[in-house]
Amino acid sequence: MSPITKQKRKLSTIEHLLEGNIVCFVRLEGSFSLDRLRLALSRVHRKHPALRALIREQPDGLYYEADSAPEIPLRVVPRVTEGDYRRECQAELTFDFAYDKPQLRAVWLQSELESDLLLITSHRICDGMSIFTILREVLRALHNDEELIPYEPVTVWDIIGDHQPTQPWKRRLAVGLVNGLLPLIPSSRPAPESNEHYLEWRADRAVSDALRRRCKAEGVSVHAALVVALDRALFAVFGEKKLPKWIDNQMDPRRLGFPALKSDMLFLGGGSFKVRTGQAPDVEFWTRTRAFNKEMRKLIEQETLMIPSRFHFLEMLRPPGSGQLQSILRMNYALRMNDRLSGFPLSNLGNVEAIDSDAPFRLKDLRLYVHSFKARALGLVTYTINGEMRFYCISNEKCMSRSQVDALKTQFMALLQHHVIQPDSSASEIPACSVQ
Repeated sequence: MSPITKQKRKLSTIEHLLEGNIVCFVRLEGSFSLDRLRLALSRVHRKHPALRALIREQPDGLYYEADSAPEIPLRVVPRVTEGDYRRECQAELTFDFAYDKPQLRAVWLQSELESDLLLITSHRICDGMSIFTILREVLRALHNDEELIPYEPVTVWDIIGDHQPTQPWKRRLAVGLVNGLLPLIPSSRPAPESNEHYLEWRADRAVSDALRRRCKAEGVSVHAALVVALDRALFAVFGEKKLPKWIDNQMDPRRLGFPALKSDMLFLGGGSFKVRTGQAPDVEFWTRTRAFNKEMRKLIEQETLMIPSRFHFLEMLRPPGSGQLQSILRMNYALRMNDRLSGFPLSNLGNVEAIDSDAPFRLKDLRLYVHSFKARALGLVTYTINGEMRFYCISNEKCMSRSQVDALKTQFMALLQHHVIQPDSSASEIPACSVQ
């Protein structure tokens, strides 16, 4: 039975482990009032249970207390220069959410004709698709009076459902072993600060359309083409000996057919399917992409079936303390052989429709940034906005150096250029931030 009551529930093991911030930045051309923005945030606050709950620390762990969070904090600052958002993104990325504060906050960089809006959330309650849901609802509420419909809280137990392991005794044995070893793990001091590298670039509308047309002609998804290009770019950067073992493809649980999850609900994330790197490097690009496209469907189906079992196992474990988690991460990094990365995450968020066609303002830009407070951040995020494909690569300095991040972008876009498109050579970077 799940440890949930209507008003109070203990955080799941997964929620204990997720410590990071997500920042969504959007630039709007047009005007709206402060009162209207506060009203929009209030409507979103009333809809989503995760935004109305506070985290309470008690002797036996962390708890969510429902309907106890105040309104979403909003900070208004003048927008003096076009690049002011970088300073605010940097500050918000590294500013942790206190347990007794709402797990979403907003910053409005205000000017007369053009404004920047930042929405910042904790990864404990939100993944990339979730923050896009919040953004879409806030922007709609700025000009539309339609009320948002609240829903009941959704937890990992709703995904687990009535799942039972096929061999319960093996599950209990494994869980008992892990839980028995956990008290033996000492608490470690926080890791010393280290830099994260961010690089973002885009393929303009013509280039993005060309890629989509070619994928359609080849009978493959855009994601399949991106995986093959990333695989070969990683090989070019790392070589065979230090090549990451897997490309870890993140999956949106709202699209996987779980009855408890709807497309407009907030959730912390789902599973992922792994693709071994270095496969068929000499096979022609589109031949390999077509083969992988067929393989990918089976991988998604298999992983979808495994998600309830994996969540079930994790929820039987005792959540490690913050210091113990730091020790586990340190041991994991120390045992890594030859500095080889185990996996390279890829998150394809698809086409983001953030604004209505009848809105009295125009969306000029949208960007997504992430920061991890304990684990080493690494991965490539891609999404499409206003017809343009966007790419955002993040890496802790212990995973990839700045020069390797630059090289990955160059190799990745060169592969797409050779096979389908001409890349946009411009790339921009937000200042490096520290991992605490």
